[in-house]
Amino acid sequence: MKPPVAMLLIALVPAAISAHHSVVAYYDTNTELTLKGSVTKIEWTNPHAFVYLDVRDDRGVVTNWSVETDSPNVLSRAGWSKSTVKPDDVVTVTGFPAKKQHAALRLVTLTLADGRRLKG
Repeated sequence: MKPPVAMLLIALVPAAISAHHSVVAYYDTNTELTLKGSVTKIEWTNPHAFVYLDVRDDRGVVTNWSVETDSPNVLSRAGWSKSTVKPDDVVTVTGFPAKKQHAALRLVTLTLADGRRLKG
């Protein structure tokens, strides 16, 4: 390998590694939270898909939660498709709450109204 090419590869490796964030850096993996709500939107995008849902608390206040999942490729291998979760579906999600962002969760499992549990 020519020296300039090797130097370029060495320079690009740290950028590629830092481009993907750690779950532990953004989410409290020591706390698991379960929410039930109505899906408002799905973003089937890379590098992570998102499910947004309206969750009503004990006082009746509705908050729209952002639920980060794995990539569409990983979700597909776990049994998901673009039509698995649709707006207005009522789902239950379990995951890790964000450390700094309000109303954000890293998905562990999503349970559909029919009882099917999907990993996320």
